Amino acid sequence: MSQPSIRPSTDSAGAHHLRQIVDNSSAVIYVKDLEGRLVLVNRAFERLFKVRAERVLGRTDHDFFPREIADALRANDLRVAQSGHELEFEEQVPMGGIIRTYLSNKFPLFDSDGRVTAICGISTDISSRKSLEEVLRFVALGVSAATGNEVFEAIARYMVRSLNADFAFVSRISDEGPHRLTTLALFYDGRLQPNATYDLEGTPCAEVFGRSFYLVPRDLGVCYPNDSVLAAYGIDSYAGYPLFAGDGRPLGLIAAGRLGPMGDHDKVESVLRIFSVRAAAEIERFAAEASYRAIFDTSEDAIFVHDIDSGTLVDVNPKACRAYGYSYEEMLGLDIDAFSAGYAPYTGKEAAGYLARAAAGELQRFEWHRRNRDGSLHWDEVLLKRVTIGGIDRILAITREITQRKEAEQALRASELQYRAITNTALDCFIGMDERGRVLAFNPAAERCFGIGREQALGRSLLKLIIPPRFREAYERGLEHYLMTGQGAFLGKRMEVVAQRADGEEFPAELALTQVPGDEGPRFICYLRDITERTQAEEERARLEQQLRQAQRMEAIGHLTGGIAHDFNNLLTSMLGYTVMALERVEPTGDERLGKYLARVQRSAEKARDLIQQMLTFSRGSRGKPQLLAPDRLLGDFIRLMESTLPATVELDVRLDSELPLVLADPVQLEQVLMNLCINARDAMGSVGQLQISLGLEELECVCASCQQRARGPFVALRVSDSGPGIDPTLRAQIFEPFFTTKASGQGSGMGLSMVHGIVHEYGGHIQLDSQPGHGATFRVLLPAHGPAAQVNGRDAVPELPPLRSALQGRVAVVDDDPSVAEFMGELLEGWGLAPVLFGDAELASQQLCADPYAWDFVILDQSMPRLSGLQLARRLLASRADLPIVLYTGFSDSLLESEVQQQGAKALLTKPLDQQRLHQLLQTWLGQPRPGYNAETN
Repeated sequence: MSQPSIRPSTDSAGAHHLRQIVDNSSAVIYVKDLEGRLVLVNRAFERLFKVRAERVLGRTDHDFFPREIADALRANDLRVAQSGHELEFEEQVPMGGIIRTYLSNKFPLFDSDGRVTAICGISTDISSRKSLEEVLRFVALGVSAATGNEVFEAIARYMVRSLNADFAFVSRISDEGPHRLTTLALFYDGRLQPNATYDLEGTPCAEVFGRSFYLVPRDLGVCYPNDSVLAAYGIDSYAGYPLFAGDGRPLGLIAAGRLGPMGDHDKVESVLRIFSVRAAAEIERFAAEASYRAIFDTSEDAIFVHDIDSGTLVDVNPKACRAYGYSYEEMLGLDIDAFSAGYAPYTGKEAAGYLARAAAGELQRFEWHRRNRDGSLHWDEVLLKRVTIGGIDRILAITREITQRKEAEQALRASELQYRAITNTALDCFIGMDERGRVLAFNPAAERCFGIGREQALGRSLLKLIIPPRFREAYERGLEHYLMTGQGAFLGKRMEVVAQRADGEEFPAELALTQVPGDEGPRFICYLRDITERTQAEEERARLEQQLRQAQRMEAIGHLTGGIAHDFNNLLTSMLGYTVMALERVEPTGDERLGKYLARVQRSAEKARDLIQQMLTFSRGSRGKPQLLAPDRLLGDFIRLMESTLPATVELDVRLDSELPLVLADPVQLEQVLMNLCINARDAMGSVGQLQISLGLEELECVCASCQQRARGPFVALRVSDSGPGIDPTLRAQIFEPFFTTKASGQGSGMGLSMVHGIVHEYGGHIQLDSQPGHGATFRVLLPAHGPAAQVNGRDAVPELPPLRSALQGRVAVVDDDPSVAEFMGELLEGWGLAPVLFGDAELASQQLCADPYAWDFVILDQSMPRLSGLQLARRLLASRADLPIVLYTGFSDSLLESEVQQQGAKALLTKPLDQQRLHQLLQTWLGQPRPGYNAETN
């Protein structure tokens, strides 16, 4: 046994025990000083690198690994040293020609004065777990891609591929009983095989069905000599997983096998568990459809299934065919008119109206006069309902013949005139009254609607019972006029009225009133329906329509902004770039006037750049850098700076609650929101008045003033109030639109509130507006709370960037279809000592670069180019040379993130106008110094 790598500095028993723990750990343990040199390694480290500790102590990661990997490891160590606390990383290192993944837990070591002196790391190999995660992701994609009856075939096929199996199947309980199973899909020898039914007894499936996961790693024929099916296929190993219904009933199982042994117990179980969820769901769905079909075919009611869009028939049951006298094929070829009596309201037009309302989600119940194939007329009671059948939205119609009942009712109405009048005007509430308006009848629906018992209502004035006081006089005059003249504007018609319940609550109602003769004078029959829900639905629909129109306007402006930004940023790239280069050349000459002129050009170009960024923020085409912020600290510091910019005639009142929850936002953009609101308030007051700023936690439920969506929950609310003239209600729908302003020409760009809208909604927030003409305006910015308050900085410090002075060497290819940008890039790179080659055509560049990819040291690609995008060209180049350093840059792309670009193999994604400092740093990283290697075997 080898001796410990580094002996303890003390002979104490505690230190000796600690050394034993470190050396006997299966994890790789090491300690580095602040310069990155190894000062301690354990035996697991020695075994991993096959080298004695004495050979590596005092050396750094750059002696072991390629530069980019060593730089990444060093950066992680520095983060731990700077933070002063433990951090966890996933780190990839090459081992034996294979990239392996380690989970590294790193923490600082301190001296007696509390200063960080070293970094300790404990690394565990998780390459197998990452591989399993990738397999499970592949499995999930394969399962989700299949639909319909092909699901089981896809499951069997993907089980074979995922487990490297030779045999797989999905089975359910046979129709003969639970002692036998029937396969739904059987995959063997690279193709699907015919399905079969088999006995459970004597097979490994008996250990799986209704139980749990079961694995026979080898010698299947020895364990189950009577399983002739598996023996015929030559299967030597087996793994199965049971399928259960939602209520726990066993449904069947899925299984896979190999001609040879099968290991990886956990991986196999995980894969089969995922497949089992989809398989069980599909078996349950098929069973439900079969049950539905059985009910459908045996129902004694006629059932019709209509297409939800066209209303045409797509299915009918046998009862409907018998009742109407048509064959199944004839029924599906007929339209609605064929089943109608042919007179209003029993025609195809009225039927189409019922179907349209049912398609909108309204349950429809009505009576229908139909015509059979032989021409005879019959009465049906019909129910229409929107349902989902087989995953498709349909309209289900269930009809029951009520001809005998209708004939009896008609006979009764013929003998009872009053009953006929009631049925002709029937609504929900039935109320009878005499000529003086006293209640004679009050049905249970009226009792429930008004909260008044029948006994309490009888004999009392109906108007005093159900009509609010402010409307009673008009109704009383109308009734008196009718009794005197026989004419009334409200009789025989349906109208919307305002009614009142017993507790004083008012509600909208639909009213129908008719008169019938009586032995003691005229009688009035009143039918009334509560339409509160319908009215609310109409109001909600109007609100949603307004929300949709607002979203469409915002979307259109966003598309326009994105197009402008792309071209404008290309222009600004060369404009700002040449200006900076010119300023660098002016400095040695001492020409102050020329330097001043160029500085003004630079400021103007930067203002244009900032305007584009504001427009992109509004359109969500450009996102900030969100981080968790303490809003009270950030805005408190900013308000103190901003206060000096306000005129002395503006009285500022600031109230910021402390210990508020954190919010997720870009600190600069959040300050911009407050600045824009304060500037608008100042201008609205004419620089004279009171400005109040407050910040607090509020629980709210409201409608956003800018996007018109409902907002609900706890929010950190930033409130800005002014004592100005307020906002005209007619302008509220426009104030958040870009370039809309009520200020005089030249006094405002109209981007302030649109910027507030874009920033706030980018981080999931909303805006509430309270304003009355003549009483000022209050804007409340609502940001979602992200956890409790914490000690965080209001804004991260920005490190100073070194000047672009380092000379570089190398051959760089620049591909950009904009000649002015390409020309600028060539001159910029030449000024840094590089040898640039410019390409204006992506296809031509692809041919020349791929022909000899090792002739190039670095490649810079424009993302937006005709025929071939920068990312597509990068994939081609990386296929020819995987280690070729590639950087993309773009004037505008709302769908491309730097993380996605890096996943594709590129090193970075830059935006236009170009950040020359970052480009120089990237070039210096890849071209500035050669990368040393390290061979653990020889060292």
